[in-house]
Amino acid sequence: MTWFSRPPIRSPFAAGPSMAAAPEDGVFRILTVCTGNICRSAWAHHMLQTRLDDSVGPGRVEVSSAGVAPNQALRVPQELLDLAPDEELRARLAAHRPRPLSARSLSGQNLVLAATGAHLDAVFREAPALLHRSATLLDAGALLSGADVAPSGGASAVKDALRAGRAAGRGLPRAEADLPDPFRGPAEGYGHMVQALEPALSAVVATLVRAVGAPGA
Repeated sequence: MTWFSRPPIRSPFAAGPSMAAAPEDGVFRILTVCTGNICRSAWAHHMLQTRLDDSVGPGRVEVSSAGVAPNQALRVPQELLDLAPDEELRARLAAHRPRPLSARSLSGQNLVLAATGAHLDAVFREAPALLHRSATLLDAGALLSGADVAPSGGASAVKDALRAGRAAGRGLPRAEADLPDPFRGPAEGYGHMVQALEPALSAVVATLVRAVGAPGA
């Protein structure tokens, strides 16, 4: 499923020691990953952060993003800015600057959500220990939708929910788990991307509300 052709993604990373261990500071960390870090991962990053700040309270979940091949001269396209549902999200997207996927960006992550399986492969080459804490964005939506998540169970509860979803066969086939890249494609591609992401982002937020706990819980 593609809106236009793109060359295959090749990771720029050489194998190296894993830096995936999460710090013991009580903050749940999520990293979203795509190619240029200005469309798919940027939208997921700032939408998740906005919703999670509202749902569990600021400072309890930290969302960041990276790209396997970012051009740091580029910015979030206007077509995507125009889809922001409010000025806060629009401002976050406008201020967003792409950054490269690296051992540093992967360090300490509790959950990695990638646009495609090829992006996940790049993550695993850099940090194999993240295997059971990662999924494509669309696959995470399928795996976590309606998941039985241990209340206030934190990172372990989310990892267990992903594993249980896979064991129950809720995961998507790899060909269906990839989120197409709208960059430099038809204007409507950005809207299709946002629509496709919505159920997945909602499932992730619902899972984190249960695993991290709502404010005052």
